[in-house]
Amino acid sequence: MERQVEDRQRRKGWIRFLKAIAAIVAVSFVLARTQVMAQSTAQISGVVTDQSGAILPGVEVKVTQTDTGITRSAVTNETGLYILPNLPIGPYRLEAALPGFRSYVQTGIVLQVGSNPVLNMSKFRPTPRLWKHATRASAK
Repeated sequence: MERQVEDRQRRKGWIRFLKAIAAIVAVSFVLARTQVMAQSTAQISGVVTDQSGAILPGVEVKVTQTDTGITRSAVTNETGLYILPNLPIGPYRLEAALPGFRSYVQTGIVLQVGSNPVLNMSKFRPTPRLWKHATRASAK
């Protein structure tokens, strides 16, 4: 009888030990997966201004991962800032558009693990029709 009690206690001890090992393995797996996911993304941010340096809010900024065709977009805030976080690594094309202004395109952007390039766009120009109108108005 005493032997059976000892065997039961020993089994309970082994079961607790195996449960603890299983919990440690599960937590390690989750942490490793989270770390890999966190390292496989990057972000692009920047400020958009016109050629005179004036801040441009409301600009639609779109990036396209050229390998997959997947797009993400953001709109500049009142300070001209845009942020595109959690982008998968790889090659990208950046486009920006605002009514009344020429579109802006930048190619050859390659995001690497943990990279966070700041791509400021400071040469946004009005469309030719608006440019001529603004030039005539300032000449009068």
